[in-house]
Amino acid sequence: MSTIRFSGNSDGRKSILEIMRDKGNRIHADCGGRGTCGKCRVRFISDAPKPLDIEKEHLSEEALREGVRLACQTRVSGDFTVEIDDSDEAMEIAAIAEEDLGEMPLNPVVAIDIGTTTLAAALLDPDRKKIIKTETGVNHQRSFGADVISRIQAANQGKGEELKELIRGDIKELLSSFGVAESVPEIISANTTMQHLWQGLPCETLGVAPYTPVDISCRSVEGCTLLPGISTYVGADIVSGIVAVGMDQAEKPCVLIDLGTNGEMAIGNKDKIMVASTAAGPAFEGGNISCGTAGIPGAVSSITIEDEAVKYDTIGNQLPVGLCGTGVIEIVYELLKNEFIDDTGLLDEDIDEEGFKIADQVFFTQKDIREVQLAKAAIRAGLETLLQAYGISYDQVGAAYLAGGFGLKINLEKACGIGLLPEELLDRTRAVGNTSLEGAVKYAFDESMRSRFIEVASTAEEVSLADSSVFQDQYMERMYF
Repeated sequence: MSTIRFSGNSDGRKSILEIMRDKGNRIHADCGGRGTCGKCRVRFISDAPKPLDIEKEHLSEEALREGVRLACQTRVSGDFTVEIDDSDEAMEIAAIAEEDLGEMPLNPVVAIDIGTTTLAAALLDPDRKKIIKTETGVNHQRSFGADVISRIQAANQGKGEELKELIRGDIKELLSSFGVAESVPEIISANTTMQHLWQGLPCETLGVAPYTPVDISCRSVEGCTLLPGISTYVGADIVSGIVAVGMDQAEKPCVLIDLGTNGEMAIGNKDKIMVASTAAGPAFEGGNISCGTAGIPGAVSSITIEDEAVKYDTIGNQLPVGLCGTGVIEIVYELLKNEFIDDTGLLDEDIDEEGFKIADQVFFTQKDIREVQLAKAAIRAGLETLLQAYGISYDQVGAAYLAGGFGLKINLEKACGIGLLPEELLDRTRAVGNTSLEGAVKYAFDESMRSRFIEVASTAEEVSLADSSVFQDQYMERMYF
């Protein structure tokens, strides 16, 4: 927890969230400040203002009495002091293996993955092709929303420069932790929106049809190499993943799924690659879940229910503070297995209206179940549509790769059990971690890889799910468990 005092900053016209953004204070607001997620909680050290009605959906009477408010829904005049939860700074973020050589390389290069939620960087010695050190961090653009659509909207409303400064500040911190100058060559892999925001490019065309990016070519900007993307919603991070797992050189078709907020996926081999993107939402990262949280110490990460007794593990074996993405999947699976919810997702009527109790102050509600249904239906329907467009069945798939830090910790059997992943591929599914960063590292180590990146980006065929009747039918079908 951090305590912040604001002196002479407020005239009652701006929300606390807006004031904190203006002053560079970091607080995340998954819904972008609309008052719907309940994540931007602050606690007033002095007298708290009267809450707006919308806050009552997220805050108990006890919390209100203790001075807790939503920053996006609270306006004050004059000086005030608040306490904020900055536990996200301790989020567990997967990077890649490093080799501690104990010395700075002569010609260092830094590979960077800019994710919508998190950042990962690797300090490289390209001469010896060694990874010296890795660092991870939080993308503090989260104060403008958890997903790329929220960021695009914020940029289009005049916040583009703030978003640019936030991401560049985060990267500067990572470089500082390496002890290298900002002028060190950087290889950047990122989704298309993050690339636009890092450069300060306009985002007007990203959010409206035909969704045309300004520039997603393989290019050099301010001494940094930006890896190429395929489209507005299938960016360089997926191109990096395709190259990292060797899909573009494989004989048998492979599947790559990135279980992030955007839900990108690819299928193919050396002859043909097809890609798609679906708006899965942040449920699998703890977003839009009433007691959801990032992968921080105390996050419930695994759950079992036996004879109605709940057993769980938390990150760092700390007291439970909420549910991270893996915990969300496991609680849904356990509720299904124990018949606390039916195949339509309806929670047993005997469950308290607060939801199913996992631990003190940690509940899973009917709304949370619906969020998971929406997310898993989008992912699975996207995969089924892509597979059909490619013209093969599951038995023809050589391997399935699950990318992202979330994928490393996921219980694959339980993910299949709720219908998120196909059981037909369970024996061929492998978690491969941060393939976006891994692809950037491969590029840094061997510039002849440039041709592979450009080839994938220029020849991959995108399947538009929004225009697909197959996707619509699959989406409705996959809503069921």
